Amino acid sequence: MADGSDHMRKARDGKRPNKTSKSYAGLAKDAYRLGATEAKIIDADKIVIDERVRMKCEIPRCSNYDAHLMCPPNLMPVREFRKMVRKYRKALIVQIEADYDSNDKSDSYLTGTLCEELESRLDANESEKALHRLVNKLEAIAFKKGFYLSIGLIGGECLLCPECVGPSGGEECRHPFEARPSMEAMGIDVIKTCEHAAMPIRLSSSHKVRWTGLILLG
Repeated sequence: MADGSDHMRKARDGKRPNKTSKSYAGLAKDAYRLGATEAKIIDADKIVIDERVRMKCEIPRCSNYDAHLMCPPNLMPVREFRKMVRKYRKALIVQIEADYDSNDKSDSYLTGTLCEELESRLDANESEKALHRLVNKLEAIAFKKGFYLSIGLIGGECLLCPECVGPSGGEECRHPFEARPSMEAMGIDVIKTCEHAAMPIRLSSSHKVRWTGLILLG
């Protein structure tokens, strides 16, 4: 923690670490080195935040809603998160490509059971976990490089535990330093944000699925 303490001391003394374009580029290179399929630095004002994204957690109601510590309504309101994002200048957006496409091969209505079957068959959880590990590592690297207010956001629900203790479970989070909410749980429109970064996400296509995460750099 010596590096972190030094950065915090400099911040208190008014000597903020120098954050140049080279520093940002270095973080993108770190992402590729750690296994990212694609990584880009974007201006934080390009992050699209929309309350309707959070509403999709409730309609149709996600099985994790109010049952997971890293899911709504156990997170800050979208309006508050929007204010926090405005305090950041840059963000690192990262993607990991999975080994399957997103073609809808079923004529059935989308149900929780169908989603679970698809995730199991495609081993989607492994891609989500890989992205989560990547985001955690990059957040730590950013901190050590002087971006001491960096915050990482994952894609999909937190899968660190087989079952979350939940808000009413009477237990604290088992992995408080690693657990992170997803971009969409915080109200980020991932599709539009990726479009702004020239990293488009294609829904129901023959293109391979890409899981997306974000690190706010501050």
